[in-house]
Amino acid sequence: MGAPSEPVLTVEELRTAYGLSRVLFGVSLRIGAGECVCLLGRNGVGKTTTMRSIMGLTPAASGRIMWKGRNITREAPFRVAALGIGFVPEDRRIFADLTVWENLDVATRRARADGFTVERVFELFPKLHELRDRQGGFLSGGEQQMLTIARTLMGNPELLLLDEPSEGLAPLVVEHLRQQIARLKAGGQTILLAEQNVEFSLSLADRVYVLEKGHIRYEGTAREFREDETIRQRYLAL
Repeated sequence: MGAPSEPVLTVEELRTAYGLSRVLFGVSLRIGAGECVCLLGRNGVGKTTTMRSIMGLTPAASGRIMWKGRNITREAPFRVAALGIGFVPEDRRIFADLTVWENLDVATRRARADGFTVERVFELFPKLHELRDRQGGFLSGGEQQMLTIARTLMGNPELLLLDEPSEGLAPLVVEHLRQQIARLKAGGQTILLAEQNVEFSLSLADRVYVLEKGHIRYEGTAREFREDETIRQRYLAL
């Protein structure tokens, strides 16, 4: 798939800092409806900050974030979520004292006729159905990751932001998670995926951006990136 002609999300010259520490230096990217776009890069290059800036959790110092023609650069996180963007953070942040079912129930938002329900989420993640009465704090890392994604889907986002979903998970769990994300993509879900795991990402992505020291250093299709050994070695040491 090539670059989207009419992107639903456009990030233009995004600059973000934590106090006096500048992290993003003019990041620009775009995502079309139904695309899976991957933001690749080593640890600490600004992938999470890009996600947080889109959500309004770490406000941009300058630049512009457009969602379906609307400027959301200065919107509060709850308004960004209400507009249809869902964020799955790397640190998961489930409610440890609530059961799986309760974690999903409290997250229900934006009801749509074709949207996600608890039943549909359990169909996507059968393991969560088996564990529906278990408290979140007693789940394994992989089970918590499934729950975090499922909880975000209960808000029926049009764009799903996934921050390092494979981080710290066993290979078999990563493969299972990849299959579930592939099902979401096949169902038309628009996804922005931030990852260090290149093979995991390329199996899902239509297009790739490579982030290095707060700058976009590469943009291309997943196929082009896979075939460009120079870029992989230069920015990802692969």
